[in-house]
Amino acid sequence: MVENLVDLDELVARLSGLVRDWRRVARFEAFTWRDALAGWPQPIVTDRAEVQVPESVGIRLCVEPDDEAEIVVWAGGWADIGLLVDGEVVDLCPEFRDVDGAYAAVARTVEDFLA
Repeated sequence: MVENLVDLDELVARLSGLVRDWRRVARFEAFTWRDALAGWPQPIVTDRAEVQVPESVGIRLCVEPDDEAEIVVWAGGWADIGLLVDGEVVDLCPEFRDVDGAYAAVARTVEDFLA
C-alpha cells in the first residue's frame, strides 16, 4: 500500500471553503471518493461515508460551453489533472508532500482554469 502523505478529509474540508466561489462561475456537483480497501474495480462514490480508507478524491468543474477540469488527488502525494480549455487538452501531474501542497496545487489549478 502506498504511504499516505495527504489527509484527503482535511483537504476536502479546506477546499469546501472555495466551492462556493467555484459555483459562481462553474458547475461543480460533488467531491468523489475512491476507497483503497474496495474490491476491483474500485467504485467512485460521492458519499464519503461509503469509503473506509480514502485513496483519492476527485473534483470536476465545467464551464459552458465546453471547458472542463478534472482533478484527482491521491493520498500518496500527487494529482492527475486533465483540463479541456478552448479545445486544447492539458494534462498535469503535480506532486506534493502534504495537505498544504495538495491544497495549493488544486486551488492554483482551479483559479487558473476559471480565469
